[in-house]
Amino acid sequence: MDYLAFDIGGSFVKYGIISKDNAIFSRGKFPTPRNSKEEFLEKIKEVYEQCKEDVSGIAVSMPGKIDIFNGYAYSAGVLSYLEETNIVDMFHEFTSLPVAVENDGKCAALAESWFGALKDMNSGIVLVFGTGVGGGIVINNHLHRGHNNISGEFSFILNKKNEESVDSFGYRASVISLIKSVEKAEELPEGSLSGEDVFSLINSGHVKAYKALEEYCDNIVVQLCNLQHIFDPQKFAIGGGISEQQIFIECLKDRLKVYSEAIPYLLAVPDIVQCKFRNDANLLGALANFRINQVKKPLEVNVT
Repeated sequence: MDYLAFDIGGSFVKYGIISKDNAIFSRGKFPTPRNSKEEFLEKIKEVYEQCKEDVSGIAVSMPGKIDIFNGYAYSAGVLSYLEETNIVDMFHEFTSLPVAVENDGKCAALAESWFGALKDMNSGIVLVFGTGVGGGIVINNHLHRGHNNISGEFSFILNKKNEESVDSFGYRASVISLIKSVEKAEELPEGSLSGEDVFSLINSGHVKAYKALEEYCDNIVVQLCNLQHIFDPQKFAIGGGISEQQIFIECLKDRLKVYSEAIPYLLAVPDIVQCKFRNDANLLGALANFRINQVKKPLEVNVT
């Protein structure tokens, strides 16, 4: 039997039917509803109605602090209408199938650990770069969630406190931060470049743009070294759309080499690889979580 998986993001909800062999088919997506839980649920139900005879469970990836064992979202990123919501109960308003829900960064880590760049590794860390920095930590072949289910929320690592604000890793290592740095370096108006534009400049040899990339990578390298000495993972898997840019991965490795040569007391140098999965990571990770932590269907379900 196959499974229906949802990847709930701030801009789009992606979905796909996944076979027992982890093949994804019948893909689709729709713009994430912004107005209400009711509108969101109606769109989800429409997808379910199209395939309900063919699936035996529902796997969900979403932002926020998630209690996977009870299916409860304490927070939901920009989707404020899903905060303090039992996601499993919400799905059970229209289905009696078992459901599982997990944080999107942890889903990416599960996908890489089960099927991807960290497969067969005892330990590893996945870092996903986007509007912030998400991901997950694998220890002894298990995803580490932590006491408060917030392990892997790398955005909230603090760099330092300035007089007016707190400087976080999520801010410094966001793709938005890189874009702003390149705009400033190239003396362009703020908001004039996209991520694609930035790497077009870098790949075409713009020195100032590449220098901005080096500074961006330096901020990442500092935290990679910190995480290496705290968790000592075998590898770091780097994900997010930016990881598809080979020049970013190469620059990151170059800056790691510079740091390792400049700081002789480093006990280990982080070993980085690209994530295997890009757009499919959260869908596959959601299914991996389903196989571990599905919340069984209740005895009585209000099916409409």
